[in-house]
Amino acid sequence: MVCPLNWGLGHASRDIPIISEFVKREHNVIIAGSENPIEIIRTEFPNLKFVKFSGFNISYPNNGSFVFYFLLRIRVLLWRIFKEHIQLKKIIIEQKIDVVISDNRYGLWNKNVYSIFITHQINIKIPIKCKLLEHIVNSINHYFINKYDLCWVPDFEKPPFLAGELSHKKNKLKNIAYTGLLSKFLNYPAPKNNNEKKFEIVAIISGPEPHRTFFENILTVQFQTIKKSCLIVNGTPLKITKTNVIGNVEIVSHLSTNDLYNVINNSKYIVSRAGYTTIMDLIALKRTAILVPTPGQTEQEYLADYYSEKKMFLKMIQKKFDINEALKNINKYSPIIYNENCNLLNKEIDKIEKQLIYT
Repeated sequence: MVCPLNWGLGHASRDIPIISEFVKREHNVIIAGSENPIEIIRTEFPNLKFVKFSGFNISYPNNGSFVFYFLLRIRVLLWRIFKEHIQLKKIIIEQKIDVVISDNRYGLWNKNVYSIFITHQINIKIPIKCKLLEHIVNSINHYFINKYDLCWVPDFEKPPFLAGELSHKKNKLKNIAYTGLLSKFLNYPAPKNNNEKKFEIVAIISGPEPHRTFFENILTVQFQTIKKSCLIVNGTPLKITKTNVIGNVEIVSHLSTNDLYNVINNSKYIVSRAGYTTIMDLIALKRTAILVPTPGQTEQEYLADYYSEKKMFLKMIQKKFDINEALKNINKYSPIIYNENCNLLNKEIDKIEKQLIYT
């Protein structure tokens, strides 16, 4: 059973190569989750079995740090972790599950199955004004991760690191395995007879409200001021996939992996959030981009700064976003080609299969 977190679409997206590998090996794969992530995965694997597994809905504050806002609701989160832990017991019995893969859902361990936790944040960043809380937050983070048999980190064990201090700063975890780059576009076969419409600018947005809508509105207005063909993929997979055209701007709710591959590769410029999955996808496609971190989300702000310093991606703040300024400066940035063995996932799955055979 694979169960991604429902905060944004990145968790479901980066689980696609994991699911694909298990399907290739002819394992019986069950997807559990709430509506948005299930819809993303159903698009790629319509024949799999899907089980509804309620998530913890989160919204971002209009102003201020998400981490501080989140800490005020820690009691609610801990209650949700307990509830999903209880819910898992029933699903394991009903579906006869042997392995549970939890992408950032803290309550999905059980002594009767082999449980794997996926995260690139083994060290959660806290804003400077709340820095004293960082040790407490990460102690809680590590406590739950240690409940699992294994923690898969989508990064490299040795430099160059994809997530910087998020995945490599000193920690108390002993059950870590690095899986390399996790992207649905890694080694993706180029489609034949590509007759897709080409856009000069492609914007890929997702994430919790209200900032997803704020960002979409900013892009829609600013894109209309430039004489370039633009596409906005607005990250709402539950809506009917139809194209809305406003002048030179086309807006679509969601694209399949194949269609997204086409529009990214045929575009001249890319605008996106600074989500870790999006960054891994862009690295896999050897593309640079204009990154606009979700306001108050410390992880995305850190990653945008991390890659901006490497001159790999251009960072812009949402409230100061200026498409003309971004286009003037984006040529100073270029993708870094990673020559490492990006896909260590197969070796990790081999280990699990062997372990299960002998237990």
